[in-house]
Amino acid sequence: MGANTDAMILGAGPAGVALARLLAARGWSVAVIAARRADAWEGLSPRVVVGLQRAGCAAAVGAAGDAAPRRAGWNGRISALNHEHLVDRARFDDALREDARAAGVRVIEATVGALRRGDRGGWTAFDAHGAPLATARFLVEARGRRAPATGLTEACGPRTVAVARVFRGPPVPAASAAASFADGWAWMAAAPDGRRLAQIVVDAASVPTRNRLSAFHATQLVRAPEAVDWLADATAEGEASARDATAVLRGGLVGADWLRVGDAAFTSDPLSGHGVHSAIGSAFAAVAALTSLREDPDALPLVRRFVEERSAELFDHAAAVGRAFYRMEERWSDRPFWAARAAWPDDAADAPAPVAHGRRRQPVVVDDRVVEREVLVTPRLPRGVLTIEGVELAPLLRLAADQTAEDQTTPDWTTLARRVGHPPAPVGAALLWLRQNGFLSGGGLPTG
Repeated sequence: MGANTDAMILGAGPAGVALARLLAARGWSVAVIAARRADAWEGLSPRVVVGLQRAGCAAAVGAAGDAAPRRAGWNGRISALNHEHLVDRARFDDALREDARAAGVRVIEATVGALRRGDRGGWTAFDAHGAPLATARFLVEARGRRAPATGLTEACGPRTVAVARVFRGPPVPAASAAASFADGWAWMAAAPDGRRLAQIVVDAASVPTRNRLSAFHATQLVRAPEAVDWLADATAEGEASARDATAVLRGGLVGADWLRVGDAAFTSDPLSGHGVHSAIGSAFAAVAALTSLREDPDALPLVRRFVEERSAELFDHAAAVGRAFYRMEERWSDRPFWAARAAWPDDAADAPAPVAHGRRRQPVVVDDRVVEREVLVTPRLPRGVLTIEGVELAPLLRLAADQTAEDQTTPDWTTLARRVGHPPAPVGAALLWLRQNGFLSGGGLPTG
């Protein structure tokens, strides 16, 4: 059972498997526990595939296949968008498990019934019958929206539900489309084998009980002409299913020996397009958080600040992107579905405080550790910048200012390179960034 396992990850989605591989590559022993999901389709942006490649998930990248064209019917106009990878989640999840095993990760196919923390630390997971599954020092919750709630909610968007149904029609090239209608919007996907998926995203209050889902789906879908055309030669297979699609930012994301990643930490409105990409990004950030906690338990306050601030910033950004798309649809701006989402988050509530040029100390990742460093902020880059081409900007700025004060000339970047211990080329690039962003004047003097 592996009492010496370093990390136990609950969930084998993109976030869980990416984190498992990243930890295993750093010498951690890792167990992943995951149950099989219901069949589903999903659209992945090309940047998600790039994230999977970075994590070494070759099988999952292969399962994603080529990107298919997508279009949108929005605000009375039809437009061609970019591309997205259409994945059958059953096949995609199998590939993710293959990637985990290839990295030496132990994959346990089971449903976790209970978790227990040991008197002397560590976690044990049990199945639904009380049999132990694995024991580890650190626990990572990566079961997405299915993860038990923390009891703490920092922010929540309008309650939203996605209702999907599979259809069958003649074989067509892979493609996807989005279309708006009076009380929601639809996402459609077509696979070359003739399967089609039609998913509607609507307000949770409008969704009926399960036995009426299919009829509800049909009555809503016909209100989108683009969806009617998409399914004109297709017939339904099986019944419709529903899943929560509400944007939620959880509280309580990290403790001394546990962490929440991906959709278990925060979820985005599907219209924002940030969900899976943010989940994979959280796996990379989690490596630094867990490494820091393992090496220095006293780092918990800094790690907590890093995790929670990062999650809140990404959640706010995704919410603002989703709101912008909802506001683009002006035909039904007075309908409850559109009015609620075009008004969330509130403009005043999420308006950032003015940011001036300056320095700020904040938690950042350096060499797989969460550390506090000085970053440079600008009105355009309020989150701050630590390095350019590996050169820390704040120390370089101080050295450049000192040299200019002594010589009253433009800083000598070759001399600065020796003093900061980096080759001249990246130091020159960092100095150029400082000058272009207003931290150095033409003569080299700091301006902010």
